[in-house]
Amino acid sequence: MKTPKPIRSKTIVDAKSNDWIPASFEDFLAERDALTAAIVESKALPLFRGQRRREWRLDSTFARSVKSQLFGISPEYGYSKRLASSGDLNAVLSSLLLLKFGTLLEPSAELLKVEADHGVDSWFELMKRHQQYPAEDIKILSGTNFLDWSQSSDVALYFANDARDSEGALFICDATATGKTRQLLPVVEILGKIREQLSRGQALGAPLLFSPPVQIVSQRAKNQQVVYFAQMDMRIDLRELWRLSEAEAGQDAILVKLVLPRHSQDEVTAYLASKHVDRTFIYPDA
Repeated sequence: MKTPKPIRSKTIVDAKSNDWIPASFEDFLAERDALTAAIVESKALPLFRGQRRREWRLDSTFARSVKSQLFGISPEYGYSKRLASSGDLNAVLSSLLLLKFGTLLEPSAELLKVEADHGVDSWFELMKRHQQYPAEDIKILSGTNFLDWSQSSDVALYFANDARDSEGALFICDATATGKTRQLLPVVEILGKIREQLSRGQALGAPLLFSPPVQIVSQRAKNQQVVYFAQMDMRIDLRELWRLSEAEAGQDAILVKLVLPRHSQDEVTAYLASKHVDRTFIYPDA
């Protein structure tokens, strides 16, 4: 999308964070709808992600888990510049991801049979399952390097509002502006490439978009209209990486972060109820 600007006069763009801060929930919806329309009109793909804390970075659950368990860093903070530029940290994070998916966990015989019979990606399904059902995950090194995004702005808004006690955030991404990131390679081949790059001391690069055409049917994933960005270089969150890309000459805007106003929880819940987006819809198998 071409350098978006707010349409409501009271919407503030924070000079430091570049967050868009609407004055009301009504203004929030107006800004969301205008941004979505602009992406669709340019024949691009809009994706949405909601987070119940404005301060949280665009990190995967695995990246958050490692930061918390090994470094005592909370979700709103990144690594120091010294650590973030360290090849040693890159090696540690990549190795831990490979330790989990490949040594501690691997697709079951049943899942491998489904892959052979129906052409699903067994490693993707394994990671998707742990992403969708975190209670089934292991305690140590919990999560995956996937971040859930939705093709529905209302679904993302549900997650931005769920159990929040302050300002939330809705991220709106022009997925087309991220470049050729959509992956057709099986996840096991991606893991192999990570291993190769790790052995050469190379960084893992830009986030990859996963939405395989053949997947195991999940009503939960279907209702949530989920697609996944895989965070490849876990030293830096997606927003910061995409802002670096936007800074390149002639680069279209990739991401806008809309702040969900404080004390608007009841308004948001009522709006979502009018759209029939509630906990039963989001978690139909709970």
